[in-house]
Amino acid sequence: MADQRQNIISSVFSKRNASGSLEETYVSHVKIWEDAGTEGGGRKPRYILLSQANNGTGFIHKSKLNTNGTFSVGKTWKLAELRAIQVLNPLAFNITLSRTYRWQTENQIDQANFLEALIRLFHTITQGSAPLHLEGIHVPDVDPGAPPAPRSPRVVHPRTPSQESDNYHRGSPVAPSPLRNGLPGVTSSVYSTSNTVASSLQKNRPPSITVPSASGSLPTVKSRQPHDAGTNGIAAQSSSALTNAASKISSYSQGNMRNSLKSDISSKNVSQDSTLLSSVPTRTASPTPLGRPRKISARPGNAPQLTETLSARREQNARISFFDPTNQVAVDRLLSGTTLDNQVDVDNDEADAQATLASVEEMIEGYEWASEDVIGRKTTRGAVDLIEARLVDELTALEKANVHSFLESDDRVSLVMQYMDEAIAELDNMDSLISSYKIHLNAVSDDISFIQSQNRGLQVQTQNQRALLAELQNLLRTVHVDEDALVTLTQESLEKSQSIQRLEEAASELYKALQAGRESDMAATMERLQEYRTHNSQFCKRMFDFLTIMFTAQSKLLLGDSNGLTKASGGRLVIVQHQDIETYLGRYAGLMLYLKEMDESIYGRLCAAYFSAASELHSTQVRTLFSSYMTLVKKTADEDNEQSFSAAPITATSKGVSGIRRAGTIIRSPIEGRNKDKDKNTPGDLRASEVFGMILEQLAPQVYQEYDFITDFLQINDAALTFADYMGLDSYFKRQASRAAGLSQTTLKLVRGALDLIFGFLSGDLKAWVDNALSRDSLEVIGMIATLERFQAEAEERNNEFFLNVLGKQHLRLKATFDRHINDQLKDIEQTKLTSKKRKGAAHFIKHFPVYVNRVENQLIGADGLDIRTNVDVTYEKIVQSMFDSLKQMAKLEGEGEDKGQLNYHVILIENMHYFVAEMSKLDVVSTATFSKKAEAVYDENLSAYIKIIFRRPFGKIIDYFEGLDQLLKSTPASEINSNAAFNKSALKKVIKEYTVKDIRKHIDVLFRRVEKHFTEASEKPKEEGGGITAGTVLVGVWKSCEDELLKMTQQFSERISQCYGDSNLSLDYAKTDIEVAFRKQRISST
Repeated sequence: MADQRQNIISSVFSKRNASGSLEETYVSHVKIWEDAGTEGGGRKPRYILLSQANNGTGFIHKSKLNTNGTFSVGKTWKLAELRAIQVLNPLAFNITLSRTYRWQTENQIDQANFLEALIRLFHTITQGSAPLHLEGIHVPDVDPGAPPAPRSPRVVHPRTPSQESDNYHRGSPVAPSPLRNGLPGVTSSVYSTSNTVASSLQKNRPPSITVPSASGSLPTVKSRQPHDAGTNGIAAQSSSALTNAASKISSYSQGNMRNSLKSDISSKNVSQDSTLLSSVPTRTASPTPLGRPRKISARPGNAPQLTETLSARREQNARISFFDPTNQVAVDRLLSGTTLDNQVDVDNDEADAQATLASVEEMIEGYEWASEDVIGRKTTRGAVDLIEARLVDELTALEKANVHSFLESDDRVSLVMQYMDEAIAELDNMDSLISSYKIHLNAVSDDISFIQSQNRGLQVQTQNQRALLAELQNLLRTVHVDEDALVTLTQESLEKSQSIQRLEEAASELYKALQAGRESDMAATMERLQEYRTHNSQFCKRMFDFLTIMFTAQSKLLLGDSNGLTKASGGRLVIVQHQDIETYLGRYAGLMLYLKEMDESIYGRLCAAYFSAASELHSTQVRTLFSSYMTLVKKTADEDNEQSFSAAPITATSKGVSGIRRAGTIIRSPIEGRNKDKDKNTPGDLRASEVFGMILEQLAPQVYQEYDFITDFLQINDAALTFADYMGLDSYFKRQASRAAGLSQTTLKLVRGALDLIFGFLSGDLKAWVDNALSRDSLEVIGMIATLERFQAEAEERNNEFFLNVLGKQHLRLKATFDRHINDQLKDIEQTKLTSKKRKGAAHFIKHFPVYVNRVENQLIGADGLDIRTNVDVTYEKIVQSMFDSLKQMAKLEGEGEDKGQLNYHVILIENMHYFVAEMSKLDVVSTATFSKKAEAVYDENLSAYIKIIFRRPFGKIIDYFEGLDQLLKSTPASEINSNAAFNKSALKKVIKEYTVKDIRKHIDVLFRRVEKHFTEASEKPKEEGGGITAGTVLVGVWKSCEDELLKMTQQFSERISQCYGDSNLSLDYAKTDIEVAFRKQRISST
């Protein structure tokens, strides 16, 4: 038990905190047995541990004993959660925490000790704040608030044979109880001494010690100052107890003691006498203690123990005391003085104590109270210790004499000992018989256990054999196929829907048999399975032959006489859809699953046959559609092919060469031929990009529908659907099918390339049709790219990689063609050269650009968000930048002189920018709005410069005068202008006289002729005989700007005259109205 407790402490309660103290302290434990459950069988041992943490809380742990002797905790409850304890029997109890547990113990003493410790610790922790229901157990009341009493180590002295004989004689030994201050007590069982000892003590008593009187007062003994002042009361108690014991000894020694003690002295009287000795009231002693304090106490039923080793041995000449019959009356009186504690009142106890004390004082007169050391104050050992040692020696001698006299005086002792020997012999015999019975019972128990284990083994074997028999029967039933099912597979029609359903049911029977036989090696099933495999091969071959014929027949039936095309509501041909074929063949989807799993080779051949038939069907329809839709493509007129951004005309030789040029470099048409026959909508009037979109609208659904159909019909997908899943068979067959599912690499490659095999012709045919369409109008490449990008987005959304790949190839090829086309246009613009002699209005590429943009934008309707829209916008920017650069370069080449060259530069830019802005504003294209703004800025800049140059000739003098005046005003006040000789009133009058109304009209007429000469476009428009220009030409804008500029200048001149010459009454000879009339005369056009 001690080893087990030490193992528990070392395993569970050895953990220390940061301060080095234990986190939990062991209190108690008990071993229990609990039910191990249906799986564990029987019971399992566990240990319930009780502990207290260093913070005052308590815990209940359930642990188990490990194989290495350690303990591990499996579950823990807080002790504060304890609610009830119910003791069912000495070996079982119920405990209620969060729920009620029933625990069985092995030892009732361990159970009782554990429960008592559990209840006491609960009350200590909860301090009475939590209720605890107890049933079947009683524990003394516990004060929750009282601290536990301190325990002092008990010193056990060796016992002499006289002490043992005395205990045997009295029957009930008496044990001393420890003092509160931890000092051990001295036994109180002191009987008597002889008269000789008493007289000897009286003679040897030192003169400094006086015998106390009968009143009970003790003399004061001088001694050294004690180390602990708190031991005074304890010393007084020890002196009183010794006085009481000495009184008894004196009463025992009043005569010669007899050789034997009376047998009627019972252990009860002895214990009562011990109680009397311990209950004698103490007297107040002197402040200085006589010696080391002692307390004498006794507990009934316990053997007397000495609390300290005696420092002095008994003298060799000490006499052995014996029983004195003359003192029997005093002995009886002492032994029976306190028989019942409840019957003796306090006054009698006090009187007896005084009498006993007087007797003791008389008895110890002959003793030496103190040694020379005590008198000389050389040691701290007092007379009390010396008296105690001598009394113990006398008591030992007395006990020896009592035992000897008891054994010698009573002859019945030997008889009792004989009876006891016989009883022990009988017990030994009974023990041997019980051991023999136990051996036989263990052997019988082993036999019973063996029989039970054999019985269980036989039961398991029987159950296994039954299960095996059931499995064998089920397997035989599974691998059996009815004869009717086999006949159905060979003779049932493959065309009717009901017949197909019956074939699927019959095939499922054969399928189950073959699936179950894959893991069977029994000879009884091998022959049958071989027969079923033959039937399976025949049925698969039958399906292949039938479906191969039906593929071709259904294709021919759909093509008919029109090659699979039919006229739509608009009169155009469209491809006939394949819903009829798909519905017809879709009935065989379940049988195709069966074929896929049961005969992969025939399944692969059947897939190849379908791919071939479907490819022939689609190619016939698509090629017929291509040839019919090519007639709808509009061909560009011959005059449209003669010019592009290049102004050079195409000769007959160049026309012949253009036939072999790439589609992207075909010469473009001018704007005059673009609107010819515009309103006609006959076959051949559709743009190539529009027809290309119509074709893709026919092709895309064909590809998507074909892919969806073969995915379901041939089960070319990742769903891993099996025939067992299709027929809803048991899970066993589904697992078998999934385990064997999967195609070989050859077959898998075949089915994954299904669309490539069916539509392998599509890429080449589509390329040939696109090239043919671009030969009729190469600019339609932009619209075709936009159409391809729209269908590419749709194919990507539907995750059709085949069609996306086909369209991607065409897109790359057309994108390269478009890039070559743009590069050719930029080269044509850079090669265009204009001279002053050949200058006739706007440049050719400026005139052609709006036509080009219009044709391109018509192809990009609804193309916002596509890549081609971004590419075209970038192309516009490149072309416009190239045109503007070319214009500036051509303007610099014009003219011979500096002034003439500047005028020609501005005139060219004004004419071209005006035309560009006017034509582009009509198109309303968002992406070209920035180009128009840029052209307007160039137009305004050059127009302003042009006006300043042409105004210098007719209005140079007046302009120079007022410009000089403006410069002078920056440094001179207006009031001081007259003081300047160059700008006085005379100078102003001279300038004003040169610009009269008549002169102004003349200058304006000359100015108009000059402007009209510069902008030759006015001469190409019809005019009246009286002159004037047509509204809407560049000349109108330039002439209106000249008028606005002259009016502005006139206003500035008038303001300067008023500012600088206000008191001179001078003014211009002409007014604004004169200018407006003169300009209006030239602006009026004929009607």
